[in-house]
Amino acid sequence: MSPRIPKHLISQASKGLDRQPLPLTVAAGVILGLGLGLPGFWYLRHPGWLLLWGVLFVALWRMGHHAALVFEDEHRIPAKPQRVRDGPMVMMELPGGQFLMGSPDSDGMARVGEKPQRTVTVSGFRIAVTPVTEELYREVMEQVPPPAEQRRLPIVGVRWDEAIQFCNALSEREGYQPCYRQVRHRWVCDWHADGYRLPTEAEWEYACRAGTETRYSFGDDPGELDRYAWFDGNSEYQRQEVAQKAPNPWGLYDMHGNVWEWCWDSYKLYSLTRVRDWDDLRQFVKPQWRVARGGSFFHQSEFLRSAYRFKFSPVNQLTARGFRCVRVPSGLS
Repeated sequence: MSPRIPKHLISQASKGLDRQPLPLTVAAGVILGLGLGLPGFWYLRHPGWLLLWGVLFVALWRMGHHAALVFEDEHRIPAKPQRVRDGPMVMMELPGGQFLMGSPDSDGMARVGEKPQRTVTVSGFRIAVTPVTEELYREVMEQVPPPAEQRRLPIVGVRWDEAIQFCNALSEREGYQPCYRQVRHRWVCDWHADGYRLPTEAEWEYACRAGTETRYSFGDDPGELDRYAWFDGNSEYQRQEVAQKAPNPWGLYDMHGNVWEWCWDSYKLYSLTRVRDWDDLRQFVKPQWRVARGGSFFHQSEFLRSAYRFKFSPVNQLTARGFRCVRVPSGLS
């Protein structure tokens, strides 16, 4: 890591120092000046100087302590996503960062599976701005094209392993190294491959939250959902064309509602640890319950929260199940 401190951190640390009372800062400066200007033996003959030096050290410790708190506030530094064209999809390129995953104990809507809330670090990645559409899925999988009125609808009724096969097929078509392969009837992921894949559960929530810590990416009030999501209150219980509602702060559409979205992870309870996505969530996994996120057009508002997680059988083909792709180009971290 470079020894140079980023300017924005220096700026934040300066603000932390500026919060100290002016008299305390002036006093510390005067004491420091006098102390450095007198011979060392003077302090031994006059114990009063020792007391003044004690005041100096306390003052400097307080200022350093407050500055340290600013430096340690890691997940408050906002990411700056970029919109890019990636093969047949538009994606947002998200820099890596830290965020609080799950729900706090203070949230009355939180489920057991969302706790305890913990700090997670993710690396940079690209994520599609919408779920995979009927048109794209059928084109890549060489199936009969959908009717014109269904082209922009999110694909549904897709098993977890079918979503993986789509990612591999699209990777091969675009000239990238596929991420997935089967070993003794188990799917494994090559995390160094540059092809398309499903997001990890942590990547999905990181992208959905878009730097927020509220129930939804737009705040805590479910009364505002109609502007951002398709759910049981406005969908007439049917999937809707992608990107018809407002995006989240990072430009991603349909993260709340419309269709559930498969993630790579098998379902498990959280542990109260500070982890990296790579260490904790990217596992050699068995065919068991898989995580889906985001809720759907069929569900109530509480199911659409950023932290809400549900488990489905990987062979489940319900009509509200879809997915979106992520990709990590070579050199992105």
